[in-house]
Amino acid sequence: MRYFILSLMSVLTLLTACGETTVEQNPPPPVEVDNSNYDGPAAKTEAIQQFKITLWDNISSNERCGACHSANNTAPYFARNDDINLAYSAALPLVDLTDVSKSLMVTKLAGGHNCWLASDSACADTMSQWLRNWANTTEAEAATITLVAPVIREPGSSKVLPDDSGLFSDTVYPLLRQHCVSCHAPNAPQVQSPFFADENVNAAYQASKRLINLDTPELSRLVIRLANEFHNCWSDCTDDSQVMLQAITTIADNVELTPLDPQLVPSKALRLDDGVVASSGGRFESDQIAFYQFKTGEGAIAYDTSGVEPAANLTMQGNIDWLTGWGIKINQGRAQASTQSSKKLTDLINATGEMTVEAWVIPANVSQMGPAAIVSYAGSATERNFTLGQSQYNYDFMLRRGTSAADGLPAVSTNDADELLQASLQHVVMTQDPVNGQRIYVNGVDSGVSAESEPLRNWDPSYALMIGNEANGNRQWQGSIRMLALHNKALTAEQIKQNYEVGVGQKFYLLFSIADLIDLAQSYIVFEVAQFDQFSYLFNRPFVVNLNGDNLPQALSISGMAIGINGQEASIGQAWIKHEYNLDVSTDLSQGHVLSEQGTIIPAERGVASDEFFLSFGEIGQHSHVRTGITVPVQQITRQVEQTADIGLRTFAEINASMSALTGVPQQRAGVASTYQTIQRQLPGSDSIETFVSAQQMAVTQLGIAYCNAAVDDNAIRSRWFAGHDFSLSPAQTYSPTNRTQFLQQLLDQLMPLSASSAALRNAAEVEVDGLIDRLSQCGGSCGPERSATIAKAACTSVLASAELLLQ
Repeated sequence: MRYFILSLMSVLTLLTACGETTVEQNPPPPVEVDNSNYDGPAAKTEAIQQFKITLWDNISSNERCGACHSANNTAPYFARNDDINLAYSAALPLVDLTDVSKSLMVTKLAGGHNCWLASDSACADTMSQWLRNWANTTEAEAATITLVAPVIREPGSSKVLPDDSGLFSDTVYPLLRQHCVSCHAPNAPQVQSPFFADENVNAAYQASKRLINLDTPELSRLVIRLANEFHNCWSDCTDDSQVMLQAITTIADNVELTPLDPQLVPSKALRLDDGVVASSGGRFESDQIAFYQFKTGEGAIAYDTSGVEPAANLTMQGNIDWLTGWGIKINQGRAQASTQSSKKLTDLINATGEMTVEAWVIPANVSQMGPAAIVSYAGSATERNFTLGQSQYNYDFMLRRGTSAADGLPAVSTNDADELLQASLQHVVMTQDPVNGQRIYVNGVDSGVSAESEPLRNWDPSYALMIGNEANGNRQWQGSIRMLALHNKALTAEQIKQNYEVGVGQKFYLLFSIADLIDLAQSYIVFEVAQFDQFSYLFNRPFVVNLNGDNLPQALSISGMAIGINGQEASIGQAWIKHEYNLDVSTDLSQGHVLSEQGTIIPAERGVASDEFFLSFGEIGQHSHVRTGITVPVQQITRQVEQTADIGLRTFAEINASMSALTGVPQQRAGVASTYQTIQRQLPGSDSIETFVSAQQMAVTQLGIAYCNAAVDDNAIRSRWFAGHDFSLSPAQTYSPTNRTQFLQQLLDQLMPLSASSAALRNAAEVEVDGLIDRLSQCGGSCGPERSATIAKAACTSVLASAELLLQ
């Protein structure tokens, strides 16, 4: 028995050994665990719990920081999921809740550290929003701006592109026409501004000037786009950039330096990036569910950096340009979010019953109609949850609510007489809440228009958020949008004013040193400066400050202050050159003494990376410069007396009243009133003939159809107009030669009762309407009796909606 057992064990051992040589047992694949699944102890304090809700829940997933900064992985372990209290301790050294922009979590992302989006700045902005949300739950105080002495730079000589395009035509232009014409020309297959490849060389030269740096050619945008950004190189990017660099260098070599005028009394010089960044803090951002600052500056996506998931990023479609001072310019097309990400708007807004749409916009003109859709959460022009629109000088707020139709009408619109909408930078806000209803604010002020409160109802979650147009493409809006924020609470009037006063876009404080001019160290004249658009800078609200907190040793007079750019005083925009400012020894310079509340626009020359600014003075301290034949040209304005038209337009109210009087149909008649409400903003708002656009004629026609339809369908009115006519017969009988002559006379007697000097000839009108009846009666012998009434309505509209009524 003993031998049997041993033998059996030997066999098993042998079999096991054989198995080891023929079968390899693979370990089970690792199971990837989502790091955002928290299974540790509870937060020990309320502060730690707020950290988890506002920050940790957003960054702990494997797609973000949880892939590395989890326990026993890569320090610091602020995304660990085993103990939120330890994660909180690890996060604290990485954040500055008084100024979130300085937090290491933000600066690392901005520098390209493992961003989960295609844009590093979008990741940094989203992280900043999460940190602000965390800060709002703590006792952290808002950041104050600390002015720091800049690097001292002397204003120097520079090279300026000549007025004539000859050098450009022989060097850079041939490269642009050969390699860039498919996009950067107004007639290109894929139009993209700037049009530096225009077939008109002078137009191309003007578009190229700000992309060429003659002092440092390698910093020219035309070179950088090829060398560093690999933008549409035609062969090898390095080689192509060198070809472009050589072309620009050739221009530079043939342009002489423009020396700084030795007679000037200048401050020290600065570039924009020498300035102190003005904090974008101070905005009221609670309950913000979508937020767009348009900071990326390139690509086809505008990122939602609200931090509320899912991010409703906007994909740009059509001819849309980025603005260098943050924003986009919509020439044609729209920017649209997906329906899936847009659904959060329905969910979160309906949960509160309140909403705010807040935007900084620059309408391209004041003639857009439709209303043109600035911001819309909709499925088409007739189906929407909400729309912020433009109708000439008016902002329109359409909202699907209790008694409204699917199109959100009737709209709440700013008053025509106020003309609040202008083709300039404006802060416009729409709010809705159960107490105050719908309201519109422009530049921090309540417009005074409102609608009674009704609950939001029947919102469709399948719609998409978009700017610039409706989904079916027939409500195009043109203009620039610098910022867009959506909240699921109605902002108060105080909060709206606060956000308006904060402003929009990237801003810097430029500290121009005047220490050597007034013999007081650390003394500066400071301007708030921003890129107004790709062509200009905004200089605003200058003040004098001493960073040491010292007072003036003696009284100071400042006059003839001008802004210089690239070695010369700017030719336009000198808002302070005629002003004198006097400061005595008691003036407190420690907090800054404001010289002026004015601002001005200065044209850009070489672009933000290269333009160099300085101040020059007619008098400052003991220094003076008498400008004889002032270096700043004075613009001559000649008043031209224009001939005015002898005729004008009837305005919207006059058109409605006139149609009612001519037809005998009351303005309150259901079909007429609803049509008028719908197209009122599309009708002429001014009596000037120069303001007429085709969209207004379409509105007049629609209103005319409504009135004629009501008149012909009304037995009493029809009988009074067309005594003796039977419209229950076929068109051949109703409009027989004899009957037609009588019908035309009766129609024109009713709708053309006056013989004004501007009126159309009666016989000409008869011929036009007679021809219309001929065309509408051609039914191949199959016209039924109902056609006769339709022809009468069409004939009526052709007269009622004509220039006979529109002009006065």
